[in-house]
Amino acid sequence: MQSKYFIITYGCQMNKADSERIAVALERKGYKEAPKKDGADLILVNMCSVRQSAVDRVYGLFPKFKTLKNKKPKLKTILTGCILKKDRQKFAKGFDQILKFKNLLKYSPTRAAAKGKEEDLSSSTKYREKSMAFVPISNGCNNFCSYCVVPFVRGPLVCRDHKEIIKETKNAIKQNFKEIWLLGQNVNDYQSPTNPKINFAKLLKMIDDIPNDFKILFTSPHPSNFSDELIDTLANCEKFGKYINLPVQSGDDKILRKMNRNYSVKEYKNLVKKIRAKITPVKLSTDAIVGFPGERKSQFRNTVKLFKKNKFDWAYISKYSPRPGTAAFKMKDSVPLIEKKKREKILREIIQQYAEKPNDLKPGVSPLKKLIVILGPTASGKSELAVKLAKKFNGEVISADSRQVYKGMDIGTGKITKKQMQNIPHHLLDVASPKRRFSVAQYRKLVLETLNKIFKKGKIPILCGGTGFYIQAVIDGIIIPEVKPDWRLRSDLEQLSTEELFNRLKKLDPKRAKTIDKKNRRRLIRALEIVIKTKKPVPVFKKEPLPYPVLILGIKKENEELKRLINKRLLKRLRQGMIEEVKKLRKSGVSWKRLEEFGLEYRFVAQYLQKKLKYDKMVNFLQKEIEHYAKRQITWFKKDKRIKWIKNQKGAEISIKNFLKNKQGSP
Repeated sequence: MQSKYFIITYGCQMNKADSERIAVALERKGYKEAPKKDGADLILVNMCSVRQSAVDRVYGLFPKFKTLKNKKPKLKTILTGCILKKDRQKFAKGFDQILKFKNLLKYSPTRAAAKGKEEDLSSSTKYREKSMAFVPISNGCNNFCSYCVVPFVRGPLVCRDHKEIIKETKNAIKQNFKEIWLLGQNVNDYQSPTNPKINFAKLLKMIDDIPNDFKILFTSPHPSNFSDELIDTLANCEKFGKYINLPVQSGDDKILRKMNRNYSVKEYKNLVKKIRAKITPVKLSTDAIVGFPGERKSQFRNTVKLFKKNKFDWAYISKYSPRPGTAAFKMKDSVPLIEKKKREKILREIIQQYAEKPNDLKPGVSPLKKLIVILGPTASGKSELAVKLAKKFNGEVISADSRQVYKGMDIGTGKITKKQMQNIPHHLLDVASPKRRFSVAQYRKLVLETLNKIFKKGKIPILCGGTGFYIQAVIDGIIIPEVKPDWRLRSDLEQLSTEELFNRLKKLDPKRAKTIDKKNRRRLIRALEIVIKTKKPVPVFKKEPLPYPVLILGIKKENEELKRLINKRLLKRLRQGMIEEVKKLRKSGVSWKRLEEFGLEYRFVAQYLQKKLKYDKMVNFLQKEIEHYAKRQITWFKKDKRIKWIKNQKGAEISIKNFLKNKQGSP
């Protein structure tokens, strides 16, 4: 049976590129890639010790490996990548082998085969991104920034032959990759080992001359030797992607000297001016470290000033973490973690203020505006999932619940609390008085305004709720017929039962009766109002769909599980004071009639408070009616074939990652 491998990568694009080459080497030796680590005979972890967080994630794998080895004793685990000597010693207990990258390319399960010659992988790489090819042009670094482990784990700068780079690039272009990312710890130090006259600027020109439709991007350059020649070359390269990540790390000269960055704030600012003057348009992102040893508040304020002055399109901000072996490791880590987090938040807020579309700067993420929708039946966990996804994908949540728009209707609607929001901004909650009607047209208008505000912050909007008509009104741009309310007519219609309303609509407008929710009194009355006032059937809704891609995710629950969740939530709401909430609404001037119009919890609690129902009957009716409502929601959602049904958070994350990476936005 063919042996299988599984690769786990923690690190930068360079680590990803290394993993792509490792995959080719293993497959040439007869291995086949396993879809999951559970099915692998060899698990390889490619990591980077640059940040402590990556080290911690590798430690977190140990228990999982132990469980897998109990099931499959012959399973082999290998660690490779940028690993500090101190970390290497600690990891020895958790892995069968720890190998350097170049030795790994010669790896074989048998010792005899392991003595083989290192393979040439310059033109055979298993690219894992759909539209991008990562092409390393160099490895290692000679700069020795005081906080960085790269020179210690990857060694001194070694550049690839320009002919190898061109060969690999042409091969990637033939495979229809549209973005060629040139990788190196310091790309602008590149110099071909076979022709010293070919520097990074000349290499870019050579790649730009390759015929075909593709973009050239690179990461990362160092500001200290970003030459005028390089700026002029980028300005004249037709295929340059007009994006540069230019790490500044700090906006204070003393901190920059402690970091051994070899440039001043003034020199950095002048470089930015040159780039923006000659390359138009260009997007600039940067890197910054907050809480470097000895960084005073006044020094951090200098970084804040730099951020505000340069108005970067995006920034990659990290909290300083001491790394053994570096010069900074000997310095006192004097800034408390809570202060580091505070400084990180300040810089992120500045970036969100100035950045229009940060997502188009991240490799593999489309510059298009995109909307994510989370829907599902009542009690399925939509709000909780939306918060988790918003935290992971830099999003804000817009409620799509027709009752949560009303003030004071909190417990009965399951409105998310401040604590549950976990600092994620939520919109379209508490925007209307329960004494007044709030139309779907009003809702749609507010949502469109909110979407634009979220996009301007450079964030991802997440529309979350169970009101299918509201969601459809936003996505498909349904334009509701403009018929003014006739309060006298509505008062007359209110006297009819829900069944009588539906039968009357069925007689006057059979087509609309087929699509409407026949249990929804408000919708039935509005539809009848339009038919009676215009003396015509309800017109087919006009549509103005959103001009950007939408991913619709539906939470799928089994019937019995959903009934259990509904019951659990109902009892919880009663304990939380749902009856008292209805009393309070009534006391504030909301009529019994209006409360019953809101349906479900408010209808039956209102009837209980009017002594029309006993408590036990109220609870039983609520359970049954909420179950019926969930069933109607599912029926509505099933009509929409665009919905991608998911069972858990992991499924949602996979779909969203693919959606955000896809240029066209399709899931």
